[in-house]
Amino acid sequence: FDDKHTYYMKIINSGGHRIGFAFKTTNPRRLNMDPPNGVLDPKEAINIAISCDAFDPAVEATNNDRVTVEWTNTPEGAAKQFRRE
Repeated sequence: FDDKHTYYMKIINSGGHRIGFAFKTTNPRRLNMDPPNGVLDPKEAINIAISCDAFDPAVEATNNDRVTVEWTNTPEGAAKQFRRE
């Protein structure tokens, strides 16, 4: 675990309504997502880079590290902006 690793995940809005999404993690110092949030129109897709910084598993616990994707339908006619509160 001496190097930073990046993996890619595709999010697809297969529905008929615009959605907003946001990533959450239990370890934001080590796990990073780019972009961390956004808005997808119907049938639109986006590639997300999920990176894990180098770490020493003998010193740092990893059994509780999690990445969660939260999403919601956006109101009709809403601007294509998303601000996490």
